Amino acid sequence: MRNYLHLLANITAVFKNFKYFLAEKKLSKQNSEVIAEKNEKFITKVGLVTTAEAFEEVKLLLQLQQQLKIAKSDFKVLVCTAKPASVEDERAIFFAPSEIKAGGNIQNEDVKDFLKSKFDVFISFSKNDNKLKNLVYKCVKSALKIDHKKESPFADLTVETEDVALYQQEILKYLKILKQIR
Repeated sequence: MRNYLHLLANITAVFKNFKYFLAEKKLSKQNSEVIAEKNEKFITKVGLVTTAEAFEEVKLLLQLQQQLKIAKSDFKVLVCTAKPASVEDERAIFFAPSEIKAGGNIQNEDVKDFLKSKFDVFISFSKNDNKLKNLVYKCVKSALKIDHKKESPFADLTVETEDVALYQQEILKYLKILKQIR
């Protein structure tokens, strides 16, 4: 009986990993081409992915919307969480692992729309490693991806810090430099 339960647990884990794999393949295929359009304004659309556990700390990054002078509707926030969270921001879209169905299909329409968006800048921040957040970060379309973890292979820019205030300052500094170059 114990061997049977162990086998069942292994099969369940393999199935969950396979769902992530299929979702990644579908999203990567759908988002295979990023087109950086020449705008009068350098940054018009920003995306942020985080976890519910880090959201209170990450609220400081929401101020980037005003600092970059972009519309509130063009600053999208995706919060990856496995359980209900008390995040209070009308921009927040919640994404739970249970919303990835068999075959890698995503059930939540708001999340689908988020993942179809083309961002000028996409920012990731969370204290803990989160498989769902990593999937989103890898598959989202953006001209510039920013992360705070050195080991992030999909980041165009890495600002190595756990301090959100410093992270925000560095992002603004680099975006000003990029705007001058462009």
